[in-house]
Amino acid sequence: MVWAKRRFAYAEFAPYQDMMEKLLMANPTQYQEFLMVSVKAGAPGESDYYIGLPNKILLAPFDGFQEVRETELPKEIDTFLLGDQTKEPFTSRFKFRRDRR
Repeated sequence: MVWAKRRFAYAEFAPYQDMMEKLLMANPTQYQEFLMVSVKAGAPGESDYYIGLPNKILLAPFDGFQEVRETELPKEIDTFLLGDQTKEPFTSRFKFRRDRR
């Protein structure tokens, strides 16, 4: 998998979520490797959005996203936007911040 990150304010991320959904539907056998999550960051209304894709070729249309190493991914997230929360690519990397006790 390849990972990338970009900061957005409010709903600016929406076109990229739509693009992720289209790519997922076009590549159904790799559905587990399409993930989009976010973590609150920066000014009010801003969040860092992380996308996971099966390969680097699929990252091309995501302008402004910076590739990140897996070690740079947040361990705790605020929002799940796309993917399958029950499969290993998600469960092995992320926990919801609200679940922390």
